[in-house]
Amino acid sequence: MWRADNYDAPTPVGYSLDTTPWWSGDLAHQLSVGDSEATPVNQAAKAWETWRAEIAELGGQSPLIHFQDVSENRIDISGGHPGGLARFLARSPTLLGNLVRDDVARRPAHKAALRLVDHALELHHTRGLDTIALGIGLVEWKHEGVDYAGPLLMRPVRLRRRGNDVEITLKRARVRLNPGLQRAFAEQLQITLDAEAFVALTDDGGAFKPNAALDRLRNLTAHRGDVAVSARLVISSFGEVSQALLDDAKDLNHPILDALGGNAHARDTVRASRVPVELTNPDDRGADADRFVVESDPEQDAIVATILGGNSLVVRVTPGAGGTQTLVNALGALVSANKRALVVSPRPASLQEISARLAEAGLGGLAASVDAPGTGMITAISRNEKTKKPHLNDVDAALERLRKVILLYREALTKKDQQLGVSALECFTRLGNLSLLPKPPETTARLDETALVSLASGLGQAAELLARAAELGEFTYGPGDTPWYGVSFANLEDAQKSQERARRLHSDGLPRLAELMQAVIAQTPLPQAKTVGQMGIFVHLLVDMRDSIDRFQPRVFDRPVTELIKATGPKEMSRGVPALQRRRLIALAKEYVRPGVRVGDLHGSLIKIQQQREVWNRFVDTGHPPTLPGGLGEAHAAYQQVEADLAELDRVLGTKEPGSRLADMTIQDLYEFLGKLVEESEILHGLERRQEVADHLANWHLQPLVDDLATRHVAGERVAAELELAWWRGALETILQKEEALLGSDIAVLERLEADFRLVDEAHTAGNAQRLAWQLAERWSLGLMDWPDEASALKKILKNQTATVPRLISLAPHLATALSPVWLASPYNVHQLPDTLRFDAVFVVDAGSLRTSEALGALRRARAVVAMGDPVTQAPTPFEVGLRSDRTVPERDLDVWHEESLMADLTGLVPSLALTRSYRPSGDDVAALVNRSFYSGQQDSVPWAGSFLGHPSVVLDVVDDGHGLPDATTGTVESVDNEVALATQHVIDHARSRPNESLMVITASALHATRVHEAVVTAFAALPDLHTFFAQDSTEPFTVLTLEQARAVTRDRVIFSLGYGRTPHGRVLSDLGPLSLPGGERLLAVAFTRARRHIRVISCVGVEELRDERLPPTTKALGDVLHRVLSPPLGFDDRQEHDPLLVDLARRLEALGMHVELNYKGKIPLAARHGGYCIAVDTDVSLMGMSVREGLRLRPSALARSGWHYVRAHAVELFSAPDQVARRIGTLVGLVETEPVATPQRDLGGYDRGAFRGDDGE
Repeated sequence: MWRADNYDAPTPVGYSLDTTPWWSGDLAHQLSVGDSEATPVNQAAKAWETWRAEIAELGGQSPLIHFQDVSENRIDISGGHPGGLARFLARSPTLLGNLVRDDVARRPAHKAALRLVDHALELHHTRGLDTIALGIGLVEWKHEGVDYAGPLLMRPVRLRRRGNDVEITLKRARVRLNPGLQRAFAEQLQITLDAEAFVALTDDGGAFKPNAALDRLRNLTAHRGDVAVSARLVISSFGEVSQALLDDAKDLNHPILDALGGNAHARDTVRASRVPVELTNPDDRGADADRFVVESDPEQDAIVATILGGNSLVVRVTPGAGGTQTLVNALGALVSANKRALVVSPRPASLQEISARLAEAGLGGLAASVDAPGTGMITAISRNEKTKKPHLNDVDAALERLRKVILLYREALTKKDQQLGVSALECFTRLGNLSLLPKPPETTARLDETALVSLASGLGQAAELLARAAELGEFTYGPGDTPWYGVSFANLEDAQKSQERARRLHSDGLPRLAELMQAVIAQTPLPQAKTVGQMGIFVHLLVDMRDSIDRFQPRVFDRPVTELIKATGPKEMSRGVPALQRRRLIALAKEYVRPGVRVGDLHGSLIKIQQQREVWNRFVDTGHPPTLPGGLGEAHAAYQQVEADLAELDRVLGTKEPGSRLADMTIQDLYEFLGKLVEESEILHGLERRQEVADHLANWHLQPLVDDLATRHVAGERVAAELELAWWRGALETILQKEEALLGSDIAVLERLEADFRLVDEAHTAGNAQRLAWQLAERWSLGLMDWPDEASALKKILKNQTATVPRLISLAPHLATALSPVWLASPYNVHQLPDTLRFDAVFVVDAGSLRTSEALGALRRARAVVAMGDPVTQAPTPFEVGLRSDRTVPERDLDVWHEESLMADLTGLVPSLALTRSYRPSGDDVAALVNRSFYSGQQDSVPWAGSFLGHPSVVLDVVDDGHGLPDATTGTVESVDNEVALATQHVIDHARSRPNESLMVITASALHATRVHEAVVTAFAALPDLHTFFAQDSTEPFTVLTLEQARAVTRDRVIFSLGYGRTPHGRVLSDLGPLSLPGGERLLAVAFTRARRHIRVISCVGVEELRDERLPPTTKALGDVLHRVLSPPLGFDDRQEHDPLLVDLARRLEALGMHVELNYKGKIPLAARHGGYCIAVDTDVSLMGMSVREGLRLRPSALARSGWHYVRAHAVELFSAPDQVARRIGTLVGLVETEPVATPQRDLGGYDRGAFRGDDGE
């Protein structure tokens, strides 16, 4: 570069001014046909001419010489009010109403002003062109039968809406001669116009008076009768782009252009020139090699490494995927390597974002704008003078040291122990799974190292042996294993007697009793008995009633005998009954006694009869009198035998309590139960075999576990889990003791380690920018010493504010390049860069919106080209600089235009990479909608907390009564009144509720855009409290744009008002303006990707109406997208097995009252919410696949930007202190008032059952 650079770079002196093309040795430019008289022709020459022809049509007819002087194309202030004109010419903001006060002239002027504002906005946002100017003097002439017209002098003007008016401001810039007029007069009329002379004639002692210049031109053209010069002041769009680009495209010899132009050898050469790049894992990259000046993810790392290797590249950038930060890191790497770069974009917002990001990193002025090079140079000088040498060796050393400890910790978590064959993480996971069992194991037994090692390969065998021991009764049996569970016998003989009694009941006693009772009951109105106990009730009832009927008349049961009981009882009982009545009742009672039968205790017998009657009526509700069946005696005898046997079994089995007795079981259940008692049982006959199993268990060194299981009477199906708990816990203890890298499972140490890493890594990244700033400051200081003449010239240029790129490069080539090794330009001003200025890399941002011909000026200055853009939303489009009343917009297929873009042309010629990780904090539903509808599911975005809270980020409003009359010319139904009103109301609602969030309205209809804007202006004029939102100066002011105008504009919130309605008869027309044209899906993608946070769709046409098969595919595409809005997918298909430790934590959080989802959207292991707070929990498992930087700093930062409160939970913490983690989260959301200062952690060796469950201990 220059002598001062040799200290840190091998680049030769004067590199930036090398006038010898580096491709001069390229065989594509040394073609030979073997004939010395033949002229070799580059195969790309035909493409060159095609490109030049396209450039010639760029911007349409030049308004500099083809100005249409009609009212809709310009604001004529020639007869403006003197006071307004004076204010305007003094460069003070002036309202149009103060310039044009005549009511007749104001209306067309206002209409033209609004048209100019819209045109200026579109050209500025999409092309970076500011063409609105004051035309001073109007010149009209003819040449070869063609009429020409244009201003003589021009001065830039700024237009902006101010309520219902338009504000006009004369910019601080010199008057200049119309270059198109100057060129046309020279070519057509052979009249040479001296630009400086004409400008000088307008200065009358410091006052601007253009009459002298007009007179001068009249004098020069006096000999021609076809030239007219009139004194006019008109404001319109005056500018041109094609001529300068054509002049710059004279020499297109360049290997990349040759390859793009079809030169086969050049294509092969470009493809073969790719330099292989070895991508280094971020965790393996040394601090000295990690020099990114802003954050970077793995996708971005790969792209920067490829660019730094000198490769050309196509980068597909999805919305919000970090294209700017990738570019900034690439620029930082190139500049650090003493290389130059050029960034070209048609969209000023892209270039401004790059400048802002560099300034944010402390590298302001690193990139200078071609439009205002002096500003960038001054910023760079200021930065260089203030920069101090950073001392970052300790930071870098700490970074590597901390990263190494964390990586060792990660490795130790997953490292398998050589003897045990498992890792600590596997232990945590398996122990967590055990804790989630319906009945978690509870053993506290400790196994020694010998047992642990021997069981490592024989755990299943040992579990089977334990299960066998359980079957033999070693640990006692569970209730479901055998009815003899818990039964003890003095000897085997007693056991056999009990089993024989059960066998007798099962084979004979119970079936015979059931048969007899069924026959007996069938003769009575009693229901069939369900249990033996009920049989006893019926048998005893019938037997007792039989005894009563033997002594009393059957009619004694016809009615209650309570009064007879009182009368026959003691005097105390019959007190209150008259004596006469009592004697009568006693006589009546005696009448019930059978003749010849003597009843000794009449009172007692009547009581029994009353009881029997009550029992009978309880079971017989038909009023049927008691009957005595046959066979009752035999049934009674059978029952007594069965009852005695069951009572003995109840005694043996310990089921003597009411409700648990055998007699209380249903007949069928009792029969089956007796069948199980009859079955052969190991508990009765396996006493000898149990000892054999116990001996085998002792060989496994499992005696501590056996003793514990026996003490707690663990059932057979649970012994395997108990064994697993004992072994996995012992394995974890052993690993924690062996692995020093696990830091003794000290949670406080782990948290401090990761917190220190975050601080040091952040300081390291900031330090990279400081290093680069110091490197540039050193170059600047040495350059001042080496090039003092350039320093003087540069100081003068900057002081006089006369800095242009050609002047800077010609007068201070070395210092200018040292100050700003990166240039920012649009495709339409890149020609201002001298031909001698070369760049190691040229970045064409938004390359999908440029044709190759538009980027020739950038490409031919490049060693390597990096085209970055979105192939979905971007496509080149024609444009016109000037306003024309006869302008017709040709139908165009955006898909076809995209195929002619630079991005499409380079694809296949150079490698392609993609940025798919979206960092835009947009709602999940709008992100998913865009991803599915336009990007084939390739986007990867961070979930938005607002969506988890239930806030929609995409809303569809279908307008009621969205009917209107078709336009007489176009036949379309545009801008229905109800849709205008609804869009306006939503704007007002936004201004009231979210004034701090930016907003714009976009629409497919230009007419609708105008009407909505007018309606909003009118509405806000009546709402003074909201005037600030509408009129405030902001980097993102409220605006209403068409889809074409909105291509390069984003806002926090967007209202997409379709702008087309139905006919009065309800018919839906197929013409939705640009959305119905071929390739309209790209504009649809533009509509849904302009919102960073929320989009509201307003349509007069229903979704199903837009999906009508008769509609064109492009129109139907809108219906399909809106259908997805109304019918989103059911949810994330989560088939992943959840981390058991997180399952346990989720239960605890739910117990606190939080809503919890595991593996939320496949991106967050555990998401919880309460009271407007959203928690995202990461664990060791979820971060294991990320680099340390990404997992500990970048991911938490991205989640925080998306509204999440981030919680990092280590596996050891989730295992040993889950309640502490739950309380910490509860404190964040306000469910727990204060978190304890210190919550004692559970000993890793102790397995607290309750601590692993979110339920009540079951």
